Amino acid sequence: MVCPGCRNENHIAYSVISNGLICLDCSFELEMNAAEAHEILETQEELVCC
Repeated sequence: MVCPGCRNENHIAYSVISNGLICLDCSFELEMNAAEAHEILETQEELVCC
């Protein structure tokens, strides 16, 4: 997934604390539930939960 904030690719993780996707580079956050996030990130090589 490409971050809409900084346009970096594959630096997105799911945060169980905020229930959203967070860019590890610029801290852009997109709220969504765990099922939606998993569906988006499951095509990536690794699902990272922080």
